[in-house]
Amino acid sequence: MATRGSFDTLAGVSPEQRLIEQIASSSAFAKAPAIRKLLLYLWERRDQEISEYAIAFDALNKPEQFDPKLDASVRVHISRLRQKLREYFEHEGTDATCRVVIPQGAPGLRLAPVSRQPQGIDRRDVFRRYGLPALALGLACLCVFLWFRYDSTRDELARARSNLQLPAVWRTILKPGRLTRVVYPIPVFYRWGTLRIRDVRINRPDDLQQSEELKAMSERLGPPSVSRSYTVSADTMAAIQLTRFLSMHGTPLEVTPTENISVDQYGSDNLIFLGITPTNALLGAYVSRLNFHVMEGSGRVANRTPRPNEPAVYHPQTRSKDASATESYGVVAALPGHAAGTGLVLVVGAQTSAIGSFITSPHGIEEITRHWHQAGEPLHFEMVIRTVSDGFHTHNASVVAFREFAK
Repeated sequence: MATRGSFDTLAGVSPEQRLIEQIASSSAFAKAPAIRKLLLYLWERRDQEISEYAIAFDALNKPEQFDPKLDASVRVHISRLRQKLREYFEHEGTDATCRVVIPQGAPGLRLAPVSRQPQGIDRRDVFRRYGLPALALGLACLCVFLWFRYDSTRDELARARSNLQLPAVWRTILKPGRLTRVVYPIPVFYRWGTLRIRDVRINRPDDLQQSEELKAMSERLGPPSVSRSYTVSADTMAAIQLTRFLSMHGTPLEVTPTENISVDQYGSDNLIFLGITPTNALLGAYVSRLNFHVMEGSGRVANRTPRPNEPAVYHPQTRSKDASATESYGVVAALPGHAAGTGLVLVVGAQTSAIGSFITSPHGIEEITRHWHQAGEPLHFEMVIRTVSDGFHTHNASVVAFREFAK
């Protein structure tokens, strides 16, 4: 008997099941075991209504305290699976008679038939219908058209090929031939029954004794349990934006919460860390090496060694015209990775969603590239990003300081 998640190789397997087996065994899913597991899980329950909680608990190994209202990791994985399926059918599954799709707004798998175009008109029928003179005239017109279109078509093809590649500044940041891992934070909460408390100075479950307030709560209410079912919405949106951008440019990647990243991945993958030190403890070892430092809880950035005409602190200004819009400053740094041939990117700030939107947009990439060229195209650098946003809508963003990273 086949076990859960294994492939039935008996003769009576349906074409649909064989298609799922082929997809799960394809190269598109080879480096994405979590996404492959999610695919098989959803296929086994394709005729059922599945909740986000069930997916998180059964397929993604989330704890029982998982709350889909606070943790968007299920939606992130569904988005990644939808992208992986699209990649498979665009490259390896072009001959499939049907496609596996995930409709927007629903986590279930669906089969969609593929319409096939006719194979073409028989040439003898062309001659019978139109005659040799008409065909020759058509070919002559086509040749003339192609002749005049040659230069413009060549330019269009060149632009299309360039769009499949990462922009030059991104190719410098993320080293080729490596998996890129987007790491989003999951802050630590301590739980006493229905009461859940967080000390923003505490980022590791075992550090409870470092907080006088948490120690006092423990003496009063007893030992707490640890809850890690919450993600910062801005960081989650930034992870989605980066995932969409890198996937569109053919970058192999995974999205990983901080609690699941392992030691071996530090030396083998390109890493992109999101958040601020109160939510992402892994950032602490890196931000102390930067010249530009995010001042926690304020949207400000400190400049450790100001140059002429640079402020010591980048302060958000009051915006009287639009009270709903918030100005904030953050830092993006491209650093050497933990091993040769790897890159490390930090996206640090209270408004990581707005920063992520800027650094993946054509306008933002153009502005970053201009500063990068002016600085001599350094391999490693750091910059201060100013954003003006309303919720997840970014009104304006710009680079206000850029300098080469001093090791």
